[in-house]
Amino acid sequence: MLEVLGLTIYDDFAFIYASGDYPQFSQEMANLLSSYLDTLDFRPKTLLDVACGEGTFAIAMAKKKHDVTGIDQSKTMLRIAREKAKHANVKVDFHEMDMRQLKLSKSFDIVTCWFDSLNYLLTMDDLFSTFNGIQQHLNTGGFFIFDLNTIHWLTTLAQRYAATIERETNEIFQVHRHTYDSETKIATFHLIAFLKENECWVRRVDEIHYERGYTLNEIRTSLQNTGLTEIASWGDFGQRLPVTADSKRVWFITKKE
Repeated sequence: MLEVLGLTIYDDFAFIYASGDYPQFSQEMANLLSSYLDTLDFRPKTLLDVACGEGTFAIAMAKKKHDVTGIDQSKTMLRIAREKAKHANVKVDFHEMDMRQLKLSKSFDIVTCWFDSLNYLLTMDDLFSTFNGIQQHLNTGGFFIFDLNTIHWLTTLAQRYAATIERETNEIFQVHRHTYDSETKIATFHLIAFLKENECWVRRVDEIHYERGYTLNEIRTSLQNTGLTEIASWGDFGQRLPVTADSKRVWFITKKE
């Protein structure tokens, strides 16, 4: 994940993230991607997962016999990912790296970036740098597939309540507070979690996350400027439904011709 405005995110929060429901999205994407690639009759050997987090997606794809590399900027997330890969008895080549400064010694048949990680890029320059680095690491004929939260979700759906309870268990109480700045197009998420040990609340974890919403035109402009060709864009990856004004998330299928 990214270092934003001087704050390294998903470090203190990494354990809470990895132990919650969030990895289910990554597992679902591994299943959906494999199904979609079958429809294309595309059999990638090498895969790069950008902002791989705690490794669920990368490990799932390694189990499907892909040669997988994962990058993330969070040391803690990568430590969890390496432990999970070892436990799963699969090999994934994990690297600590900023997605805006992608530099690896190999290229890939397919690159993925899931779970609104690209929304953490707060400027068009950062989005272009990331897309450009990914394009340079794609083999000709390779695919770059990714998702982002939509502006509609960040401005409307995520702001329905000033705060939401994300998790309440015997060990963790987790609350998110949300705000949105219409001038900067940046949503702020204040993540607060309380951890319990031996029936006592012993620790509070605070992190502030920033996400920017991008219009479809802004995303397409960055893709075109890096030479990536849009094959499809959907508001639902599983059902491959078109993007609408009410879509919470958008998926892009792009290709290096």
